[in-house]
Amino acid sequence: MSPIFKCLICRKDIERSTRTFWNKKGHLLCSTCLDNIDKKKLNNEG
Repeated sequence: MSPIFKCLICRKDIERSTRTFWNKKGHLLCSTCLDNIDKKKLNNEG
């Protein structure tokens, strides 16, 4: 079972591997926050 971490933006509990945690240096985001960031980037580019 993967450990539970907190999303940096919304503080929601998310399940990620320890390897992902170390690769991202602890900067983990949930999928909802990642989608919101991608939408903002697309809106700013267009």
